[in-house]
Amino acid sequence: MRAVFALSGVAATAAAVQQSVMSMSADERMSLEQDLAEWKAEFGEVARQNGLLPAPSSIMSEEDKATNELQRLLDTKLSAEEAALANPDASFNWRNQFALMSNAEFKAYVAVSFRRGSLLRGEIVETSSDEEAVSVQATKDWTSSGCVSPVQNQGSCGSCWAFSAVGVSESAHCIKTGRLLKLSEQQVASCSTNGGSQGCNGGFPWAAIDYASRGLCLASAYPYTSGSSGQTGACKTSCAKQTLSIGTSARVSGDSGVASALNRQPLSVTVEAGNSVWKNYRGGVVSSCPGAQSDHAVIAVGYDGTSFKVKNSWGTGWGESGYIRLKRTTSGQGTCNVVGAASYPRI
Repeated sequence: MRAVFALSGVAATAAAVQQSVMSMSADERMSLEQDLAEWKAEFGEVARQNGLLPAPSSIMSEEDKATNELQRLLDTKLSAEEAALANPDASFNWRNQFALMSNAEFKAYVAVSFRRGSLLRGEIVETSSDEEAVSVQATKDWTSSGCVSPVQNQGSCGSCWAFSAVGVSESAHCIKTGRLLKLSEQQVASCSTNGGSQGCNGGFPWAAIDYASRGLCLASAYPYTSGSSGQTGACKTSCAKQTLSIGTSARVSGDSGVASALNRQPLSVTVEAGNSVWKNYRGGVVSSCPGAQSDHAVIAVGYDGTSFKVKNSWGTGWGESGYIRLKRTTSGQGTCNVVGAASYPRI
Protein backbone atom coordinates (compact mmCIF):
# COMPACT_ATOMS: atom_id res chain seq x y z
CA MET A 1 0.00 0.00 0.00
CA ARG A 2 1.34 3.44 -0.90
CA ALA A 3 2.16 5.37 2.24
CA VAL A 4 0.36 8.73 1.97
CA PHE A 5 0.34 10.97 5.03
CA ALA A 6 -1.79 13.95 5.90
CA LEU A 7 -0.01 17.14 6.79
CA SER A 8 0.38 17.30 10.52
CA GLY A 9 0.31 21.10 10.97
CA VAL A 10 3.11 23.09 12.51
CA ALA A 11 2.08 22.32 16.08
CA ALA A 12 1.82 18.54 15.63
CA THR A 13 4.85 17.20 17.45
CA ALA A 14 5.57 13.83 19.03
CA ALA A 15 4.20 13.39 22.53
CA ALA A 16 7.58 13.68 24.21
CA VAL A 17 8.68 16.63 22.05
CA GLN A 18 7.70 20.16 23.08
CA GLN A 19 9.97 22.24 20.85
CA SER A 20 8.31 24.12 18.01
CA VAL A 21 9.82 25.62 14.88
CA MET A 22 7.81 28.74 15.63
CA SER A 23 9.83 29.36 18.80
CA MET A 24 13.23 29.02 17.12
CA SER A 25 15.56 31.96 16.60
CA ALA A 26 16.27 33.17 13.08
CA ASP A 27 19.69 31.52 13.11
CA GLU A 28 18.28 28.22 14.39
CA ARG A 29 15.62 28.20 11.71
CA MET A 30 18.16 29.01 9.01
CA SER A 31 20.31 26.09 10.16
CA LEU A 32 17.29 23.76 10.08
CA GLU A 33 16.37 25.01 6.61
CA GLN A 34 19.88 24.16 5.43
CA ASP A 35 19.56 20.65 6.90
CA LEU A 36 16.23 20.22 5.11
CA ALA A 37 17.76 21.34 1.81
CA GLU A 38 20.59 18.83 2.24
CA TRP A 39 18.10 16.08 3.08
CA LYS A 40 16.04 16.83 -0.02
CA ALA A 41 19.14 16.72 -2.20
CA GLU A 42 20.21 13.34 -0.81
CA PHE A 43 16.97 11.54 0.07
CA GLY A 44 14.10 13.58 -1.37
CA GLU A 45 13.74 11.63 -4.60
CA VAL A 46 13.95 8.24 -2.85
CA ALA A 47 11.32 9.38 -0.36
CA ARG A 48 9.10 10.61 -3.17
CA GLN A 49 9.38 7.38 -5.15
CA ASN A 50 8.53 5.33 -2.07
CA GLY A 51 5.58 7.45 -0.95
CA LEU A 52 7.28 8.72 2.20
CA LEU A 53 6.64 12.46 1.79
CA PRO A 54 3.79 14.47 3.33
CA ALA A 55 0.76 14.50 1.05
CA PRO A 56 0.36 17.73 -0.94
CA SER A 57 -2.32 20.09 0.35
CA SER A 58 -4.26 22.67 -1.63
CA ILE A 59 -5.45 24.47 1.50
CA MET A 60 -2.03 25.31 2.93
CA SER A 61 0.11 28.20 1.81
CA GLU A 62 3.63 27.56 0.57
CA GLU A 63 4.93 29.16 3.76
CA ASP A 64 2.85 26.80 5.92
CA LYS A 65 4.00 23.79 3.89
CA ALA A 66 7.62 24.80 4.40
CA THR A 67 7.07 25.26 8.13
CA ASN A 68 5.37 21.86 8.31
CA GLU A 69 8.38 20.19 6.69
CA LEU A 70 10.73 21.95 9.08
CA GLN A 71 8.64 20.84 12.07
CA ARG A 72 8.68 17.25 10.86
CA LEU A 73 12.46 17.33 10.48
CA LEU A 74 12.87 18.90 13.91
CA ASP A 75 10.65 16.23 15.48
CA THR A 76 12.73 13.50 13.83
CA LYS A 77 15.95 15.06 15.10
CA LEU A 78 14.61 15.17 18.65
CA SER A 79 13.34 11.58 18.51
CA ALA A 80 16.77 10.47 17.27
CA GLU A 81 18.32 12.10 20.34
CA GLU A 82 15.86 10.23 22.58
CA ALA A 83 16.70 6.93 20.88
CA ALA A 84 20.40 7.58 21.47
CA LEU A 85 19.83 8.11 25.20
CA ALA A 86 18.21 4.67 25.46
CA ASN A 87 20.89 2.98 23.33
CA PRO A 88 24.38 4.14 24.35
CA ASP A 89 26.16 1.69 22.04
CA ALA A 90 24.31 2.79 18.90
CA SER A 91 24.11 5.99 16.87
CA PHE A 92 21.01 7.64 15.41
CA ASN A 93 20.31 10.55 13.08
CA TRP A 94 17.80 11.96 10.64
CA ARG A 95 19.71 11.36 7.43
CA ASN A 96 17.54 8.71 5.79
CA GLN A 97 14.40 8.46 3.68
CA PHE A 98 12.06 8.55 6.71
CA ALA A 99 13.02 11.98 8.09
CA LEU A 100 9.77 13.77 7.17
CA MET A 101 7.52 11.07 8.62
CA SER A 102 6.10 11.42 12.11
CA ASN A 103 6.69 8.52 14.48
CA ALA A 104 3.01 7.59 14.20
CA GLU A 105 3.17 7.58 10.40
CA PHE A 106 6.32 5.50 10.45
CA LYS A 107 4.72 2.97 12.80
CA ALA A 108 1.74 2.65 10.45
CA TYR A 109 4.05 2.34 7.42
CA VAL A 110 5.92 -0.56 9.02
CA ALA A 111 2.83 -2.29 10.42
CA VAL A 112 1.09 -2.67 7.05
CA SER A 113 3.73 -5.21 5.99
CA PHE A 114 3.10 -7.59 8.83
CA ARG A 115 0.25 -9.96 9.55
CA ARG A 116 -0.13 -11.71 12.89
CA GLY A 117 -1.41 -15.18 13.60
CA SER A 118 -1.67 -18.05 11.17
CA LEU A 119 -2.93 -21.59 11.45
CA LEU A 120 -0.17 -22.58 9.06
CA ARG A 121 2.52 -21.31 11.39
CA GLY A 122 1.16 -23.47 14.19
CA GLU A 123 1.75 -26.50 11.99
CA ILE A 124 5.45 -25.73 11.44
CA VAL A 125 7.69 -27.96 13.50
CA GLU A 126 9.97 -26.04 15.85
CA THR A 127 13.50 -27.39 16.02
CA SER A 128 14.81 -27.70 19.55
CA SER A 129 17.92 -25.88 20.70
CA ASP A 130 19.53 -29.19 21.66
CA GLU A 131 19.12 -30.53 18.13
CA GLU A 132 20.61 -27.37 16.65
CA ALA A 133 23.59 -26.96 18.98
CA VAL A 134 26.24 -28.75 16.95
CA SER A 135 29.68 -27.19 16.37
CA VAL A 136 28.41 -23.64 16.75
CA GLN A 137 31.07 -21.08 15.84
CA ALA A 138 31.76 -18.14 18.14
CA THR A 139 30.98 -15.72 15.30
CA LYS A 140 29.24 -16.03 11.96
CA ASP A 141 28.66 -13.54 9.15
CA TRP A 142 26.93 -14.90 6.06
CA THR A 143 27.43 -11.61 4.19
CA SER A 144 31.02 -12.63 3.46
CA SER A 145 30.02 -16.06 2.12
CA GLY A 146 28.78 -15.03 -1.31
CA CYS A 147 25.37 -16.43 -0.39
CA VAL A 148 23.57 -13.20 0.59
CA SER A 149 22.07 -10.99 -2.11
CA PRO A 150 22.42 -7.18 -2.03
CA VAL A 151 20.21 -5.00 0.18
CA GLN A 152 17.03 -3.83 -1.56
CA ASN A 153 14.25 -1.35 -0.82
CA GLN A 154 10.68 -2.64 -0.49
CA GLY A 155 9.40 0.90 -1.10
CA SER A 156 5.75 1.74 -0.54
CA CYS A 157 4.54 -1.87 -0.68
CA GLY A 158 4.04 -3.77 2.59
CA SER A 159 6.17 -6.65 1.34
CA CYS A 160 8.83 -7.12 4.03
CA TRP A 161 7.56 -10.68 4.47
CA ALA A 162 8.30 -11.46 0.80
CA PHE A 163 11.79 -9.94 0.94
CA SER A 164 12.58 -11.88 4.11
CA ALA A 165 11.34 -15.20 2.72
CA VAL A 166 12.98 -14.79 -0.68
CA GLY A 167 16.28 -13.73 0.90
CA VAL A 168 16.57 -16.79 3.13
CA SER A 169 15.49 -19.04 0.26
CA GLU A 170 18.22 -17.58 -1.97
CA SER A 171 20.81 -18.14 0.75
CA ALA A 172 19.68 -21.68 1.53
CA HIS A 173 19.81 -22.66 -2.14
CA CYS A 174 23.26 -21.08 -2.45
CA ILE A 175 24.59 -22.91 0.62
CA LYS A 176 23.29 -26.18 -0.81
CA THR A 177 24.43 -25.72 -4.43
CA GLY A 178 27.10 -23.00 -4.45
CA ARG A 179 24.94 -20.81 -6.75
CA LEU A 180 23.35 -17.56 -5.60
CA LEU A 181 20.23 -16.87 -7.66
CA LYS A 182 18.48 -13.50 -7.50
CA LEU A 183 14.87 -14.58 -7.11
CA SER A 184 11.64 -12.66 -7.54
CA GLU A 185 10.11 -10.90 -4.55
CA GLN A 186 7.39 -9.64 -6.88
CA GLN A 187 6.29 -13.18 -7.66
CA VAL A 188 5.95 -13.96 -3.96
CA ALA A 189 4.11 -10.71 -3.20
CA SER A 190 1.71 -11.11 -6.14
CA CYS A 191 1.21 -14.87 -6.20
CA SER A 192 1.68 -16.32 -2.72
CA THR A 193 -1.53 -16.30 -0.69
CA ASN A 194 -0.39 -19.08 1.65
CA GLY A 195 -1.72 -18.68 5.18
CA GLY A 196 -3.68 -15.56 4.27
CA SER A 197 -0.84 -13.44 2.87
CA GLN A 198 -2.15 -10.36 1.07
CA GLY A 199 0.64 -8.91 -1.05
CA CYS A 200 1.31 -5.25 -0.26
CA ASN A 201 -1.04 -5.50 2.73
CA GLY A 202 1.23 -7.90 4.56
CA GLY A 203 1.95 -11.59 4.75
CA PHE A 204 3.70 -14.44 6.51
CA PRO A 205 7.37 -15.18 5.77
CA TRP A 206 7.13 -18.81 6.90
CA ALA A 207 4.23 -19.39 4.48
CA ALA A 208 6.16 -17.67 1.70
CA ILE A 209 9.12 -20.00 2.33
CA ASP A 210 6.81 -22.94 1.71
CA TYR A 211 5.67 -21.26 -1.51
CA ALA A 212 9.30 -20.70 -2.57
CA SER A 213 10.17 -24.35 -1.96
CA ARG A 214 8.07 -25.20 -5.03
CA GLY A 215 10.24 -22.96 -7.23
CA LEU A 216 10.58 -19.25 -8.01
CA CYS A 217 11.30 -17.18 -11.09
CA LEU A 218 14.42 -15.06 -11.36
CA ALA A 219 14.03 -11.39 -10.47
CA SER A 220 15.20 -10.50 -13.98
CA ALA A 221 12.23 -12.42 -15.41
CA TYR A 222 9.71 -11.09 -12.88
CA PRO A 223 11.10 -7.74 -11.61
CA TYR A 224 9.90 -5.90 -8.51
CA THR A 225 7.47 -3.10 -9.36
CA SER A 226 5.30 -2.81 -6.25
CA GLY A 227 7.82 -0.60 -4.46
CA SER A 228 7.01 2.38 -6.65
CA SER A 229 3.37 1.58 -7.41
CA GLY A 230 2.30 0.54 -3.92
CA GLN A 231 0.10 -2.10 -5.59
CA THR A 232 0.35 -5.88 -5.26
CA GLY A 233 -0.27 -6.49 -8.95
CA ALA A 234 -1.86 -9.49 -10.63
CA CYS A 235 0.00 -12.79 -10.45
CA LYS A 236 1.89 -13.58 -13.66
CA THR A 237 2.66 -17.16 -14.66
CA SER A 238 4.64 -16.62 -17.86
CA CYS A 239 8.15 -16.76 -16.37
CA ALA A 240 10.07 -20.01 -15.92
CA LYS A 241 10.43 -21.13 -12.32
CA GLN A 242 13.86 -22.13 -11.06
CA THR A 243 13.94 -25.40 -9.14
CA LEU A 244 15.37 -24.67 -5.70
CA SER A 245 17.28 -27.10 -3.49
CA ILE A 246 15.30 -26.20 -0.38
CA GLY A 247 12.52 -27.77 1.63
CA THR A 248 9.58 -26.36 3.52
CA SER A 249 9.91 -24.08 6.52
CA ALA A 250 11.00 -24.88 10.04
CA ARG A 251 11.13 -22.51 12.98
CA VAL A 252 13.23 -21.87 16.04
CA SER A 253 13.21 -19.39 18.91
CA GLY A 254 15.35 -18.22 21.83
CA ASP A 255 18.87 -16.83 21.76
CA SER A 256 20.73 -20.13 21.71
CA GLY A 257 18.33 -21.75 19.27
CA VAL A 258 18.48 -18.85 16.84
CA ALA A 259 22.28 -18.63 17.04
CA SER A 260 22.59 -22.37 16.46
CA ALA A 261 20.31 -22.31 13.42
CA LEU A 262 22.02 -19.15 12.15
CA ASN A 263 25.32 -21.00 12.29
CA ARG A 264 23.96 -23.09 9.39
CA GLN A 265 22.05 -20.52 7.34
CA PRO A 266 20.42 -17.06 7.38
CA LEU A 267 17.02 -16.90 9.09
CA SER A 268 13.80 -14.99 8.57
CA VAL A 269 13.09 -13.19 11.85
CA THR A 270 10.28 -10.94 13.01
CA VAL A 271 11.10 -7.79 14.95
CA GLU A 272 9.55 -4.73 16.54
CA ALA A 273 10.62 -1.99 14.11
CA GLY A 274 7.86 0.61 13.91
CA ASN A 275 9.53 2.96 16.37
CA SER A 276 12.00 5.83 16.59
CA VAL A 277 14.92 3.46 17.21
CA TRP A 278 14.58 1.76 13.83
CA LYS A 279 13.41 4.91 12.08
CA ASN A 280 16.57 6.82 13.01
CA TYR A 281 19.14 4.01 13.32
CA ARG A 282 22.53 4.80 11.85
CA GLY A 283 24.95 2.27 13.34
CA GLY A 284 26.22 0.38 16.37
CA VAL A 285 24.42 -2.10 18.61
CA VAL A 286 20.80 -1.46 19.61
CA SER A 287 19.97 -2.63 23.14
CA SER A 288 16.46 -1.26 23.68
CA CYS A 289 13.27 -0.98 21.61
CA PRO A 290 10.12 0.80 22.83
CA GLY A 291 7.01 -1.38 22.82
CA ALA A 292 6.77 -5.16 22.69
CA GLN A 293 4.94 -6.24 19.53
CA SER A 294 6.64 -7.49 16.36
CA ASP A 295 5.61 -5.69 13.17
CA HIS A 296 8.34 -6.33 10.58
CA ALA A 297 10.11 -9.27 8.92
CA VAL A 298 13.85 -9.14 8.18
CA ILE A 299 16.80 -11.53 7.80
CA ALA A 300 19.31 -12.50 10.48
CA VAL A 301 22.63 -12.97 8.68
CA GLY A 302 25.17 -13.26 11.47
CA TYR A 303 26.09 -13.05 15.12
CA ASP A 304 28.97 -12.64 17.53
CA GLY A 305 29.15 -12.83 21.30
CA THR A 306 27.23 -9.60 21.82
CA SER A 307 24.86 -9.03 18.88
CA PHE A 308 22.88 -10.38 15.95
CA LYS A 309 23.45 -8.85 12.51
CA VAL A 310 20.22 -8.26 10.59
CA LYS A 311 19.58 -7.39 6.94
CA ASN A 312 16.68 -5.01 6.32
CA SER A 313 14.70 -4.11 3.17
CA TRP A 314 14.79 -0.32 3.46
CA GLY A 315 17.68 0.34 1.09
CA THR A 316 21.39 0.96 1.68
CA GLY A 317 20.84 4.55 2.81
CA TRP A 318 19.41 3.29 6.10
CA GLY A 319 21.47 1.94 9.02
CA GLU A 320 24.81 0.27 8.39
CA SER A 321 24.41 0.16 4.60
CA GLY A 322 21.04 -1.54 5.07
CA TYR A 323 21.92 -3.63 8.14
CA ILE A 324 21.30 -3.29 11.88
CA ARG A 325 22.90 -4.97 14.90
CA LEU A 326 20.76 -6.02 17.86
CA LYS A 327 22.16 -6.86 21.28
CA ARG A 328 22.00 -10.50 22.35
CA THR A 329 20.20 -11.31 25.59
CA THR A 330 19.60 -14.59 27.40
CA SER A 331 16.01 -13.95 28.40
CA GLY A 332 12.70 -13.28 26.70
CA GLN A 333 12.38 -12.69 22.97
CA GLY A 334 15.58 -10.69 22.64
CA THR A 335 16.20 -7.08 21.67
CA CYS A 336 13.35 -5.87 19.47
CA ASN A 337 11.94 -9.46 19.64
CA VAL A 338 14.65 -10.73 17.28
CA VAL A 339 14.71 -14.27 18.70
CA GLY A 340 10.97 -14.59 19.28
CA ALA A 341 10.02 -16.17 15.94
CA ALA A 342 12.64 -17.28 13.41
CA SER A 343 11.93 -19.46 10.39
CA TYR A 344 14.03 -20.93 7.60
CA PRO A 345 13.85 -23.37 4.68
CA ARG A 346 15.15 -26.86 5.39
CA ILE A 347 18.26 -27.81 3.42
